[in-house]
Amino acid sequence: MKPTTVHAILWALLVGLILLLLSTSGRWWWWWTSEPFATRPGSLPGPSLMEMSTQALDSAPTTSEVKNFYKQLLVFTADDIQKQATTGLRILADMRNRLYGQRDFRANLKAEDFLADWPSWMPPLDMTMKEPVPTVDEAVTAEVRILAYLQKNFPQESLVDEQTGSTLRNIVDDFGYRFVFVKGVENTQLRDDFLRQPLLKDWVNPAARA
Repeated sequence: MKPTTVHAILWALLVGLILLLLSTSGRWWWWWTSEPFATRPGSLPGPSLMEMSTQALDSAPTTSEVKNFYKQLLVFTADDIQKQATTGLRILADMRNRLYGQRDFRANLKAEDFLADWPSWMPPLDMTMKEPVPTVDEAVTAEVRILAYLQKNFPQESLVDEQTGSTLRNIVDDFGYRFVFVKGVENTQLRDDFLRQPLLKDWVNPAARA
């Protein structure tokens, strides 16, 4: 056999071996990067955080639903303050800071103010019997759903006005005057960076805080 023929055969074998090795290593690399991830405990397929945030806004309550959530929040916190507990105040403080910035409750706030001057645009309170008091979880959920409603609809406030006025502005003003601002002396004022970042950014259950 001529030397040139031997060299050609050896080169062909070498090239074939290199291609085989590259092909095999590629399969091992694919298995290493994909299979362990697929079977790793706790790594379940699901939507990304961005998708979850979008879904949360898409599932924001309707106007009629948010009124009931606001009612739940007020009824729970009124009952909680009567018991001299602090869970309701922590929920209110979280919502207060997310709407108006780092502020205190108004100095003349009293327990009676929590349900006083009940708004005409809200579902009425049943004065003939004690309103059923929501659970802590229901009150926390109410805060989250109210914030989601404001987040989704506030930029289009003029498009959701009703005959009784904008529910968005009604909630912002009623909550502000009920707990934070002195009516007739101050105007409700949203924080300077309102809606420049999500209202639920870094949210932690306020009822679970020590």
